[in-house]
Amino acid sequence: MSLSNDEFFAELRMLVDAWCKRRSLRPLSRILGPYLAFNGMTDGWAELAKGLEIIRAMDRHELVSSEHRAIDELLRAVDRAVSK
Repeated sequence: MSLSNDEFFAELRMLVDAWCKRRSLRPLSRILGPYLAFNGMTDGWAELAKGLEIIRAMDRHELVSSEHRAIDELLRAVDRAVSK
């Protein structure tokens, strides 16, 4: 499945909202900077990917299964966006 930019950021917002509601501070701390500073350029995509990769590697215990799948899908979308 290929995500448009709007779909990508809608999915990312849903993750951020869920983490805020649960007060999952570690994943939030890793993604809010790149998310808020996103500039639409390759370096902005790379920073988002880095944050998502760190969440996937370091914060797995704070994620529910649907969030694991969403992060994997978001990372695939970043790879496609950067490789265009």
